[in-house]
Amino acid sequence: QDILQCDDVLSEDAVLADLEEWDSLSIMTLIAFFDKNLGRQVRFDELKTCRQVRDIMALSNGAIG
Repeated sequence: QDILQCDDVLSEDAVLADLEEWDSLSIMTLIAFFDKNLGRQVRFDELKTCRQVRDIMALSNGAIG
């Protein structure tokens, strides 16, 4: 929610394509977040294929959520 700079509370079921804030810049910000805060390298294409918030959470290996 903070990374996407979304005012609404996001649920795991939220569809990313429905969020105005979900764009290439958000994906790049998430890549940096994963690297800096979780020590996990994720690729742009991995995040681009995420459809719901739960997909991003799954990439974090349980560190988010």
